[in-house]
Amino acid sequence: MLTFYYNHFPDELERETQDAWRAGAVPVECPSSEFDKLATQGERMIYVFTRGKILASLRRVRGEHITHAVLALGRPVEAAGEFELMVAEHVSVVTALNNLSGHYRPHANSLDVAVEAFEERGLRVSADGVKPYDLGTS
Repeated sequence: MLTFYYNHFPDELERETQDAWRAGAVPVECPSSEFDKLATQGERMIYVFTRGKILASLRRVRGEHITHAVLALGRPVEAAGEFELMVAEHVSVVTALNNLSGHYRPHANSLDVAVEAFEERGLRVSADGVKPYDLGTS
């Protein structure tokens, strides 16, 4: 499995983390009751898959842009990106999933890892919603 590393300056991570916490952004694990509450908001979210866990947050919290590095605290990740979720009749479906993360720049094939991680946690992933980004990470 490929691992992707935080590629920005350490002082940037500290500032981003403090800004996110001030805005009230708290990474939540999928699955959990906190994740379920987040999912009902119907907004684009970000995720990281690290250390066997999916951590997620809204992309924006009180106007503050939340980064993947904040979710992982700068630790290496196996996958990172954005997703959208639809919850209907007790079924959660990931309707959009990508690997867009400027801080980690994951390869497109990290989406396979993300799909598997979401599905192992009981969320269906719509195959036609999976969209890779090429961030020049070949």
